[in-house]
Amino acid sequence: MAAPTCMELYAGCYERTTLGYVVNENAKFVIKAKFTDNSHIGYVKTLAASESFLATGSTDETIHLYNLVTNRELGTLLQHNGSITSICFHGDSHMISGSADGTIGIWHTASWELMKSLRAHKGGVNSVAIHPSGKLALTAGQDKSLRTWNLVKGRVAYTTNIKQVADFVSWSPDGELYIVVGDSIINVYTITTATITSSIDCQRKILAVSFVTNRILAVGGEGGNIQLFELSEGKSTCRCDFKAHENRVKGIQCTSDRSSQPEENCRWLVTVSSDSHLKIWSVNVETLDEPTLLADVNTTARLTCVGVRPVLSQSADSPVGKPGVPMTDKSRESLEEDSTLTKRKNTGAEQDSRKKKFKARKQRP
Repeated sequence: MAAPTCMELYAGCYERTTLGYVVNENAKFVIKAKFTDNSHIGYVKTLAASESFLATGSTDETIHLYNLVTNRELGTLLQHNGSITSICFHGDSHMISGSADGTIGIWHTASWELMKSLRAHKGGVNSVAIHPSGKLALTAGQDKSLRTWNLVKGRVAYTTNIKQVADFVSWSPDGELYIVVGDSIINVYTITTATITSSIDCQRKILAVSFVTNRILAVGGEGGNIQLFELSEGKSTCRCDFKAHENRVKGIQCTSDRSSQPEENCRWLVTVSSDSHLKIWSVNVETLDEPTLLADVNTTARLTCVGVRPVLSQSADSPVGKPGVPMTDKSRESLEEDSTLTKRKNTGAEQDSRKKKFKARKQRP
């Protein structure tokens, strides 16, 4: 009997490729390759996964879509005129994309119609985060501003000028806190007052952050270390600092479904690095001791971002490719093209004539 699949992992890389893996849990964790996709002609800068969809954003200014339930490619979104810098889902119903062109796009996933295109910042959009309620969103931009968006009305609620460019924004799972990250500094805000309750100086450039719980934050960046901070009003404490990778940490994701954890006090943390390794860690949120390494795969690619999809009810019987697929292999291993959509060819000439499936949906911000 095949071991149950507990989650699927997705990673983007500088080699313009999206990698998919399934994680089987039995006596130990086993990571197996699911697919390799080369739909982008620029490197994959960001990605996000929901229960049903995977969206990848690239420096080629496009967003590529996959249906994770049917294992089919859906097509390409062509709204933005700059690199795709941030993508996030709210459940399975809506997605927001941010771009270096300064706009955000709000998408309805049932039809992939563009509901709204909004001018978010004078410079590029660096990060987008949707509140757990789905009613608010935060964006950070190159113009040294933080904007709060009313998603019900589709307009900006207020703008906060900050002292430096923010690279990331993120909400706590309960929506009571949000963080603004710039260079090596993390400012922790409370939603009730929209003021800074504590600040953290990590002493190194921050490249990835993820909430482990409502009050525990995982931070990675230059040097390959990951720090676990316990957030509290007025003070945030580093409870653990451990060597996770040999090179810079480019992505961190924590499984958000508590039922997917092997023990009540543990969480699974997935990390990727430009050292080519994708790793799964077990974090004890009570003791916050150094996490235990559960699995490690060398992808042979310079990884840039990571996404996680818990799939507890599924088994590992679906087609799985061979681990360590060479990056020069252009074949897609288990993603079938949806015959109802037109797929863009991976050629340079196509970059200038790519306005196909979603061109009619483009709007002025």
